Amino acid sequence: MSLAVYIKAPPIYRKLPKIAKDHSKRDRFFYGLISAVGAFSIGFAIWPYFAWQLTTASKLTQKIEKFPIPQAQVLSASTILANEVQVAKDSDGFSYFTTTYKPEGTRPTEFFITVPKLEIKDARVLIDSLRFDKSLAHFPGSALPGEVGNSFITGHSVLPQFADPKNYWAIFTKLSDLEIGDNVYVEISGQKLSFVVQYAKIVDSRDLSVLLPISATGRNLTLMTCVPPGTNLKRLVVITGLL
Repeated sequence: MSLAVYIKAPPIYRKLPKIAKDHSKRDRFFYGLISAVGAFSIGFAIWPYFAWQLTTASKLTQKIEKFPIPQAQVLSASTILANEVQVAKDSDGFSYFTTTYKPEGTRPTEFFITVPKLEIKDARVLIDSLRFDKSLAHFPGSALPGEVGNSFITGHSVLPQFADPKNYWAIFTKLSDLEIGDNVYVEISGQKLSFVVQYAKIVDSRDLSVLLPISATGRNLTLMTCVPPGTNLKRLVVITGLL
């Protein structure tokens, strides 16, 4: 009986054509490029959020602790809150205050606000309005600037790198830069008023208490926007008082 021996032939290595090598290098290059662009885009959008939380948010919290409004002076009721104020959401998930309340009597239709530190000059504010895409919005039923009560103004914010004091979609992006003592000017019905920043705080997006009058005799102007800028998580309110 004969013995058969089988020997496995060594693998044959063939060189890839030059065109195939070029395609392989190009694919790796584009994959790396797309990955780098993706990582940069994510960092570009997310880093401002963490930077804001680490710096600005803590700064605002410290300020409100040092400069609170005495609780004995804070009102517990409001005509605005008694008139069906609700928190609504649009199709993009953005939440906002809304109401069906319409103030009685004749009121101006608009006024203008200037905030030198934020480079905001003569920004238009629609009175008794819930729209702030083409202007700032003065919440329906809140006090007019200069009156006893809380004149409540809302404006948009975006990622800090897109801040623009002339664009109503981005006008309040740097609202957190305001500090105690900074000035806010209002022109309404031919009258010029000066307000000074008293304090600022961060609140939940559903916190209706920010619409309340600050005190029984105070003449306040409150500015509100979403924070961190570019998100819809919280609200920043900056409270100013008439000089």
